[in-house]
Amino acid sequence: MKFSKVTLARRLKFNQLAIFEKVLACGSLLAAARELHMTQPAISKAIQELEEHFGQPLLVRSSRGVTPTNFGLMLKGHAQSVMADLRVLADDLNAWNEGVSGKVMVGCLLAASAQLLPAAIVRLREMAPNVVVQVKVGVNEKMFPELLRGELDVVVGLIPAHEGSGEFTHVPLYTEKLCAVVGRQHWLATSVGVKTEQLAGLDWILPTSDSEAFHAIDVFFEKLGMPRPKQIVESVSIMTNLGLLVESDMVALMPFKVARRFVNLGLITILPIGVDMPFGEVGYTLAKDRGVTPAAQRLLMMLHDVTV
Repeated sequence: MKFSKVTLARRLKFNQLAIFEKVLACGSLLAAARELHMTQPAISKAIQELEEHFGQPLLVRSSRGVTPTNFGLMLKGHAQSVMADLRVLADDLNAWNEGVSGKVMVGCLLAASAQLLPAAIVRLREMAPNVVVQVKVGVNEKMFPELLRGELDVVVGLIPAHEGSGEFTHVPLYTEKLCAVVGRQHWLATSVGVKTEQLAGLDWILPTSDSEAFHAIDVFFEKLGMPRPKQIVESVSIMTNLGLLVESDMVALMPFKVARRFVNLGLITILPIGVDMPFGEVGYTLAKDRGVTPAAQRLLMMLHDVTV
């Protein structure tokens, strides 16, 4: 069977694709029916109609739920793209009809979590209080695929130094440094100068191995003149890291602007190690071939404004 744009436009319904995408996300027809507030027979009928349109089975059913066939996997990617484009259209229509409204979904990396993104959101709220901002925290390996699938509008944080894919547009906003920090109660917190041997035997909090920040670790310890510590906790959760620093004598690596925010709050101290540690460019990343919603455009404007 050969397909054309006209044939697909006449046969397909957006609702069928939305149901198919939800079934795959939930892993079962029953779970999808509950989330969509539909009956299971109605869900089954929509999937059956899609299978009849394409002349191909889409799902493999078992006692544990459903999994996509090879054809279903191919269709899944297109369905996600169509749904993401529909969300952009919905935001455009809402912005047109209501002025400043819509929703922006942001992936946030550690370097932007304490200062850059919060400041931009506060500024956005002043300009467009009806815009809903949804923030997801994670690492590049998780956030960038979600950005390509249209599940995120933008990822804010440390820009990958060696990301060669042509699928993304990276916009740097400022250059960040890396620093070592401890809790205010730490025995090194009042030191005017910290020697390498004082740090060697301590427990450290380091970025996880799947984070972009992980690549800066070896450079940091090489410049410091000490091997990478063996007693470590790997974490990119700023709240977990702060809790560990306040409750223990651990040392953490942290972007300077993030650290300075919590120094001003009286929670931590930046150690005077006497070495300048470049970290990388902090900014935001967009999917190159996907449109930017009006709500997301306003957030990008605020990111630039608060950087100045």
